Amino acid sequence: MKLIATTLLSLSLAISAYAVEPVGSVKPVASKVDKKTSQSKLASDMRTMLSSIVSIQRAGFYNNKSGIKDATNKLVENLDTILATDPTTYLPDDKITAGKFAEKRVRMIKLYADDLLASLDTNNMNEAMEDYNQIVAQCTSCHSRIRQREWK
Repeated sequence: MKLIATTLLSLSLAISAYAVEPVGSVKPVASKVDKKTSQSKLASDMRTMLSSIVSIQRAGFYNNKSGIKDATNKLVENLDTILATDPTTYLPDDKITAGKFAEKRVRMIKLYADDLLASLDTNNMNEAMEDYNQIVAQCTSCHSRIRQREWK
């Protein structure tokens, strides 16, 4: 349980949109307040995503399809915050390119979440739980890659 929580928290901090700036372009500097607000929203949404992952698992144990659907939708709703957060505000300089990796993990989580919901509609709980496992694997993959170094 602690591993899942750590993994999801790491995922939320690691995933964000990554944009390559043209050479010579000036990137506007965000204020400390904007960065703190952005990081706070990301951390909050990561906690929500962790709660969603736990809820999917709990509902799966009790074969509660509506609970799984609700938790999966809640997970997907909060993924966009990861893409909207600037990785330069929380990643060390040598890990900034991990934003691209995180973007792919978000796409994969959405794909597996859609598949999970489709599996539930066809009453295939085994396939739905496999999709759940793949979602957790995407979270873990990103978190383990990003967490190898200290945060800013």
